[in-house]
Formats: sequence, C-alpha cells, structure tokens
Amino acid sequence: MFQPHRMTSKVVAVPGLDRPIIFPLNRGGVWTIDNTRTFVRFGGVFPDHYQDEYASDTASGGVIGVSWKLGVFRLKRGEREFQRLYAADGKPFVHPFSAVYVARFGGTVISDNSGLYLLKSSGEVERMSWDTSVGGTGPGNVFDLPELKLLLFTSYGHAYVRDDSGKITVFDDSFNGIQAARVTAAKEIFIHPTTGDNYTVPWPPADPTRLPAKQTTHTYENFEGMTVYVGDLVAIHGQKVSIDLPSRFDYPPPTEFPVGNILVKLADNGIYTLNAERKWDLVDRSEEVTGNVYDVFHLPAENRALLVNGRRGLLLLVLKTDKRATECLK
Repeated sequence: MFQPHRMTSKVVAVPGLDRPIIFPLNRGGVWTIDNTRTFVRFGGVFPDHYQDEYASDTASGGVIGVSWKLGVFRLKRGEREFQRLYAADGKPFVHPFSAVYVARFGGTVISDNSGLYLLKSSGEVERMSWDTSVGGTGPGNVFDLPELKLLLFTSYGHAYVRDDSGKITVFDDSFNGIQAARVTAAKEIFIHPTTGDNYTVPWPPADPTRLPAKQTTHTYENFEGMTVYVGDLVAIHGQKVSIDLPSRFDYPPPTEFPVGNILVKLADNGIYTLNAERKWDLVDRSEEVTGNVYDVFHLPAENRALLVNGRRGLLLLVLKTDKRATECLK
C-alpha cells in the first residue's frame, strides 16, 4: 500500500504547472496525480531531487526548473514534460541549484557554482555580474526582493544582497540559512531562517558600520504575514485580534484561505475555520481525514483551494459554494 499520507512530504505547485510535483515522505520516486485522482509517476527527465528548485516564468506562462546534477529545464505552458535547455556540463552551467523569476529583468535568475546567470524567456542566457572579492565564488540560494530592487543570496554561512546595478553588500557573516524572505509593508526585509525565530531588517540599515543582519528585530509574524505565538493568534488579515486556537497543537500554524477573509487551522480532531464572531467552525466531516495530518499546502491562487494531506490521502479544501464541493469526502 502507498499509505497516501506518507506519499506527500513536499508539493511543488506553481503557476504554469498544471499538475503538482509530489515528493513522498519515505516512498520512492517523484509523483503527480492524474485525471482519475490516482498517484502516478510524474514522467520524463526533469529536476527530480528533493532540493531542486522551480520558478514560474510569468512572461511566457511556463516553469523553469534547475537541478544540480541534470541542468536547466523548461516546461512550456500546456505541455506535459520538461525540456532540458542546458545540461550541467559547463556550457555555461556547471551545477545550477537555485532560481527565481525576476520580472524587472525579464527572465529567471539562476545561481550556479560558476556564477550568476539570467535565463531570458526566449531561452537565451546572459551572465550577470558577481563581485567575487565581496561575495565569494558562488552566489548561493537566491531570493528576489522586488520592492527594494534587491536580490538576496545565502552561501556557506554568509548572506549577501545585490542591487540592480550589480553592487554586492555583505548582509550577514554568521548564520545557517534562510528558508524564505520578503519585503514587509514597512519596507523592511523579513527573514524566515532555517532555524531560530523570524526577524526583520531595516533597509537601508540604520547603522552603516554594522552588518544589516546584526540590526534585526524579532517578529512573531510568519511568511504569510500572520502573527502566531503561545497558542494565540494576534494578527490576521491585517487586523490585530487575540483568540485561542482550537487545538493544543500549534503545528501546523493557521493559514489564510486564498478566497475571502477565511482563516484555516488543521487540528488533531478536524479542520476548523474562523468565523466573523471569532469562533471556530468545524468543517463538515473533516474529522475523517485528520489524526495524522502532516501539512496543508498552498496552491496557485487561481485554484481557490488549499491542498490537505490527511489520513485518506490528498484532498482539496474549497468553499461550500464551489462546484467542486459536491465531490468532497465521498
């Protein structure tokens, strides 16, 4: 048996990808779900390692994938399999490992062991400037901070920012990684580190003589901008509230539903939504799928749904008024 809840450890669902790429918890292969709602192999040669990255090329509607071993790939909108654009053979990519689409550049920025590159929507590659005297030989994992016109890089215990003129600044010199970064409404840099608490960094830094990451402010916000601590939810949808969570477990944290002002919390005895009276409503029959729920996954906004990994496998959580609701929990 596949044991459906063990078939989902990481789900790649980005705009331009019409089916998810599913990495299992402790089952072999890389999977997707076909039109009959069956787990099947994703198929073809593509970035299939757990740490490989994908980026949506919003200009072309396709998806760019990078693999340290296999090279750079593109999935055109409407096609079923990835096409390899460049192998990891030094022409020009040696080991591409991180990618992010940057609209202001008109392409996907790719970090490689040999330097920094811009893959245009046409498929052409341009080398981008990278000052090795400041940033070392490899740029590291890349994050776009479009509101500040900066790229953030993490590499070998260091972090760097690169402005659009190519100037590189050391951001931090003693840390163990970044999972996510964004720009806050106050135009500060929000950092979700690999370990430890989230924090924000003013930009430009208040003290130019100190590293930016040494001028941090701790925050209880998560990447989605919600604030959760000690079992209390204190900020949702831009409004501050104080409310008890419907479960003794904080994980997984509450998440916003992609449609309307709805907050969703997975618990050990069901799935809950927060109503206008700040009370928790139990989703009909949701207790049938929880118990060993591992996570809830965000999908591209146009799906108007959340993907729930539960005891009975993968399910979509949709609005009651959604026509797909008639298929729920059958």
